[in-house]
Amino acid sequence: MNKVAITTNSACVFADEAKEKGVTIIPFHIIIEGKDYLDPQVDMESLYVLLDRKENLPTTAPFTVVECFQTWQELSQNAEAILHISMTQAFTAAYTVALQAQGLAWEKLPETRIELIDSRTVGSGLGLMTLEAAEMAGQGEDASEITEFVNHLIPKVTYLSMRDTLLYLDKGGRIFEAKSWAEAEHKLCLRAIVEIDDYSGGVTKPVSRVKTRKQAMDKMVEIAKERAEDGKLHIFIGHTRTPEEAEELKNMFESNFNCDKIYVYDESATVAVFNGRNLIDVAFYAAADLVLTGLR
Repeated sequence: MNKVAITTNSACVFADEAKEKGVTIIPFHIIIEGKDYLDPQVDMESLYVLLDRKENLPTTAPFTVVECFQTWQELSQNAEAILHISMTQAFTAAYTVALQAQGLAWEKLPETRIELIDSRTVGSGLGLMTLEAAEMAGQGEDASEITEFVNHLIPKVTYLSMRDTLLYLDKGGRIFEAKSWAEAEHKLCLRAIVEIDDYSGGVTKPVSRVKTRKQAMDKMVEIAKERAEDGKLHIFIGHTRTPEEAEELKNMFESNFNCDKIYVYDESATVAVFNGRNLIDVAFYAAADLVLTGLR
């Protein structure tokens, strides 16, 4: 039993994979052809078939206040505190829902401390933060120490991603500063690399355009060299049905950096809905940046 339970939403890895690492996923709802499914209930192969059609696309909705509270209520039976790390609130109302659930918990679970954090990122960025927090919880760190660590980690993490098309982000209303790139991508036959993290303000920001996926991965490594040239890197690589490229990107980082940790996972249905097939994203930070602050 850990003193601190770590929860997040399904804008990162599959619930089963997260559970193995000590993270509890509060799932989003996926609306497919008028039917409501929780993220773990979605058949991924069928989902990708629908996404490939690029018409009548599935949508998402955040979990409810009751669903969030009930998850925390169950966890409170074995944990002294709960830390909930949310995807960027610019993308979803899930953070606001969690705030409302926190208010309910103060009334119903007065002996359980519940902390909320806006990660300012998504996908692999969210996955990296939650897995790092879960590792600290497993080592017996208390809620204050873990919360302080994650808050210091947020501005250190870089999240970069590329996919075959920006269509899904655009249709889902998560395109932000990359709107003009989405409109031009078919004419230019270029692939975009976008950033979603504290540096980008927690919204989608275009970084670079390239012709091939290999060039995109090369560019990701180049950016990592610019931002985290010193110290051991902690890295999370996520993908939607492109495991070979994910492994290739992992090898590229291992060849160019002193890597302390590398996580590689399939992304969830929630992530797939907003990116389609062949997303590859990477989040990283230099561990030395936090060692210098005395946090790790």
